[in-house]
Amino acid sequence: MSKFKLAIGLHNHQPVGNFDHIFEEAHKQAYSPFLNLLLKFDKIKISLHQSGILWVWQEKHHPEYLDDIRKMVERGQIELMTGGFYEPILPSIPDRDKLGQIDMLNNYLRKHFNIDCTGLWLTERVWEPHLPKVLHQAGVRYIPIDDTHFLYTGFELDDLKGIFITEEEGYVIKLLPIQKRLRYLIPFGTVEKVIDELKKQADINPKGLAIYADDGEKFGVWPKTYQHCYEEGWLEDFFSALSDNSDWLEVCTLGSASMTEPVGRAYLPTASYAEMLHWALPSKAFAEYEDFETWLKETGKLEKYGRYVRGGHWRGFLSKYDESNLMHKRMLAVSARLRNISLKRSDKSDIIEKAKDHLYAGQCNCPYWHGVFGGLYLPHLRQAIYENLIKADNLLNSLEKNEISKTETDFDCDGKNEIILQTSKFSAIFKPSYGGSLIELDCNEHNFNLNDTLTRRKEGYHWKLAKARLDDGENHGKTESIHDIILTKETGLEKILAEDWYLRRAFIDHFFTPQTEIDNFLSGKFGEEGDFILEPYEFIKDTDINVVAMKRNGHLWRPDGAKPLTVEKRFYFGENSEVISVNYLLMAQQDDIHNVRFAVENNFNFQAGHADDRYPLFNGEKINGVYLDSLIARRNCKAIVLRDEWRKLQVALSSDIDADVWQVPIFTISLSEGGFEKVYQGTSIVFNYNITLKKGHPFELTFLLFAGKPENMPNRFLMACLKSMA
Repeated sequence: MSKFKLAIGLHNHQPVGNFDHIFEEAHKQAYSPFLNLLLKFDKIKISLHQSGILWVWQEKHHPEYLDDIRKMVERGQIELMTGGFYEPILPSIPDRDKLGQIDMLNNYLRKHFNIDCTGLWLTERVWEPHLPKVLHQAGVRYIPIDDTHFLYTGFELDDLKGIFITEEEGYVIKLLPIQKRLRYLIPFGTVEKVIDELKKQADINPKGLAIYADDGEKFGVWPKTYQHCYEEGWLEDFFSALSDNSDWLEVCTLGSASMTEPVGRAYLPTASYAEMLHWALPSKAFAEYEDFETWLKETGKLEKYGRYVRGGHWRGFLSKYDESNLMHKRMLAVSARLRNISLKRSDKSDIIEKAKDHLYAGQCNCPYWHGVFGGLYLPHLRQAIYENLIKADNLLNSLEKNEISKTETDFDCDGKNEIILQTSKFSAIFKPSYGGSLIELDCNEHNFNLNDTLTRRKEGYHWKLAKARLDDGENHGKTESIHDIILTKETGLEKILAEDWYLRRAFIDHFFTPQTEIDNFLSGKFGEEGDFILEPYEFIKDTDINVVAMKRNGHLWRPDGAKPLTVEKRFYFGENSEVISVNYLLMAQQDDIHNVRFAVENNFNFQAGHADDRYPLFNGEKINGVYLDSLIARRNCKAIVLRDEWRKLQVALSSDIDADVWQVPIFTISLSEGGFEKVYQGTSIVFNYNITLKKGHPFELTFLLFAGKPENMPNRFLMACLKSMA
């Protein structure tokens, strides 16, 4: 006799670049205890997806976990699912990389478990209508996907009693609607409520099907869930209840569910789960969406009209955050270069395969977006993406003649050209249309993006900060979903909230008002006389291949009127040099301009702001108690060094004229699964000059920028300092 079916799917993942102790904690608190408990209930079958990143880590650190999985696969208790090996958002990468990533995980699972997968876990359930074709071509025959996607299309919840068919150009895959209600009940509702919900569905449709699929981290990693699921016994009680109701309820794999008779055909819109679409909205729309959804709940209209309310689009993160877009376009550039070289070369397949692996690692989704889970705000995750992309580029460099090159192209896809200059030591991307700033500087030998900072923004959730309670480790009542809980990791964070109005990168040209001091700059509320930050510079094309030159005819806006002013800057790169020379020329065009406060801002990020092995030196002097996250101003300074002993890397910036130098930390306040937290995003170095500009007489200034191993720093930097750099 047929029974009502509950198909269970579990998804486990840790990002590329995450700390080893985080992997270990997740394994011990979620992945391992869940599996150990499941072993005791051999009648309960589930589908399991793990990213390749996690499989490889567990193979190295916990091979017994793979042994247990292998036993459970062989006895039919666990069905394994495929996906992108490094857990990319599939619509965000080229089709060739989609196929490659899926094939890579398929090969791993075939090698270790002797199975072929037909089900795929869609990363963050980000769906776009063109996916069925490429998924079918990859051997995928079914995917679990949120019921929310169906509701957006106009389906009723009562319609979602089984699986559906969809296609693109006749390439068919099956869709298994994940029930949002079950996602919220498991494990946050009582076991009785879960069984009651399943029983209610079975009474209406005795031979029907319910799909539950969600993150495995909900069972031990999310706040208070280890205590709830294991110490208090929720998960064991749940498994027992499923077993006790086996007279009418069959627990099966997603693959088994996919073999049931389809109940219809569906063409889904671009979507993800509701929270993701909410997070993708700009901050003002984010807050308005939340207000509207709250109003619908309070007026009892959400259940009826909620499906007509949806947020943005996953790709909205690429417009919401410039940093996300720059990282994404860097990834696409590496992918295109790899494809082009692969088509021309077949004799260096080992190097190409290594480059491909680094490219795929650089496609890991987590740092490309931001929500409760999104890792854009986590510098170590961004750094890992850039590290892999730079490694891939370096491997491709080894296959081509390594000469200096300069390219003009619309790198970030905004309709305006950027300048890319590459040497053996550096890869630099300039944006003439945006203040002529340097938006990326990669130190190739260290596989490191020096300018990987994050602009401080007003986020739609910041208003909740005043309501957040300190996470003191106590359980204040029921276990809550991270989508509902409001915690903070420390008090007073609202006092350091700040918003920047420009992208925090390198060689940003300021003309401060007389009242602007270091505290104003720290707060983001400072006066600016010039129009040289957001406005375009002209790219001067008739220069040597190793020179990037830009010029702007702008103004200083004074109470007595606009003062025309020209700023020209030239960047000189040597083919095999770790030093970049930057020459500025400022000229008043119509009148003398007095009391000009010209400043050049550079932002660098070494991830750890408060660590003994990372610190600044002013004129060669190390100051006790001063770290990269310290706020400090130094007068009559010619050189500053930011030293990273852990990476054996340092950046030195020197000026040929004495300056007042500010070191200003960049802190953001973001919301994570653990609550509100302060995150160090880099250090801003500002060279300040008080000058007078005589009409027609150029004011010239030269910076030298060194990035490399400390022992490689040339003597000209040493001579710029007043004390030894020993």
